[in-house]
Amino acid sequence: MSDLKVGIVQVDYTPQLGLPIMGNYRDDYAARGVHDPLYAKAIVITNSSGKKVALLSIDICMFDRNNTAMMRQFISSKCDITAENIFVAATHTHSAPAPMSLGSLPKADDASIEAFLKKAATAVLLANEDLRGAKLAVGRNTEARLAFSRRLRCKDGKTHMNWEGLDPDFVIEPLGTVDPQLITLSIEQKGKPTAAIVNFGLHPAILAGDNWLYSADYPGYLAEAMSKIYDAQLTTLFFNGCCGNVNHLDYRDKIQGRGYQMTQRVGYMLAAAAAQAIKGQTEVSGDEIAVSKEMVSLKRFAITDQQYKWSQDVMEKARKNPAPGQVDGLPDEFYAKTWLEMYENQSTDDHVEVMAVRIGDVGIVGMPGETFSAFGMDIKKRSPARHTIVIELANDAIGYIPTAESFEQGGYESTPGSTMYAKGAGEKLVTSALNQLGKLFKK
Repeated sequence: MSDLKVGIVQVDYTPQLGLPIMGNYRDDYAARGVHDPLYAKAIVITNSSGKKVALLSIDICMFDRNNTAMMRQFISSKCDITAENIFVAATHTHSAPAPMSLGSLPKADDASIEAFLKKAATAVLLANEDLRGAKLAVGRNTEARLAFSRRLRCKDGKTHMNWEGLDPDFVIEPLGTVDPQLITLSIEQKGKPTAAIVNFGLHPAILAGDNWLYSADYPGYLAEAMSKIYDAQLTTLFFNGCCGNVNHLDYRDKIQGRGYQMTQRVGYMLAAAAAQAIKGQTEVSGDEIAVSKEMVSLKRFAITDQQYKWSQDVMEKARKNPAPGQVDGLPDEFYAKTWLEMYENQSTDDHVEVMAVRIGDVGIVGMPGETFSAFGMDIKKRSPARHTIVIELANDAIGYIPTAESFEQGGYESTPGSTMYAKGAGEKLVTSALNQLGKLFKK
């Protein structure tokens, strides 16, 4: 039995139109309209000794460590939650404004970024002002019909991506693992469900480079369906699992594609799976709150002199004839600009944040990049916590974090520019996560 108080708030932070949409390479990045609102959703949890932690989920593609530092400072300057105890994650929708630069993809202007991120951060401040007694419970379910490996081993000996429209007979097998586990952390107050965290690993990139409307993608429909199942006032916070190598496209089924109908299908099916998980949930025991953070040193991916020269040539040609927009993937122009930037920094190691949180017998891990699903599954399997939730794109965005074997296989995610770090980076992040959990749950 836990002795916890929880505050729950969601804020519509949808910014003005015209800001660049992040997540795809386009001719025109400017948002043209709003299909559904973009939300920031926060829960603040405190125990009988007054320790607090804030969990903030934002409908946005990603944000970097500077964005996170700004939001943490803004929140901590206005309330009693320390910056170190604020956990921020992006849902990863590809239909929200860009708060950071990414290769040749543009970001919004600084004033707009500060305005919409601070508005999103106010969800934590408001939640902190409305703390009420709560019962927490964890549920689990399996949903294996929605997420698929994007990486396909094909008969030409190469790794192709599942968005290429390949003939199924050309494909030998999918590469890598997909985690079908859905985890819920539900909150009940005064005998009534008031919030649910849903953790599942699947790219919210159903809406891609052919959409110019703000949208939460399938997490928006997940929240809509959960409110229909339970109560209109229920707040559903989506925290994406590790899904750097996973999307919704089944190469064997040409009917499954893009668009809002597909986002609704995925969101509603996940809500049904979440409801089943909640039916069989187990109450969280204990009220300990503890937070850990480690800055992990990562060796950067080395760009060769030949690649540097290629990048210069591509950028020179792009100035005269820019690449056209595309629905999936990235053109040479993106990689050329990114490789030039990587070349300048490759001799210096980077230091990236891995965060771990304990709430009773629940462990929560924040991974800073688009992490391959195998890493999340490994952390959950080896975690000392009774319940473990692993969240990607938490507190930073450092590119794709592929497994060591995927570098040998090739493909989109392990290409330098998609990933910024040398082979072995993901394994180091997993080690950090498990070490921190071990300390938080040391008996």
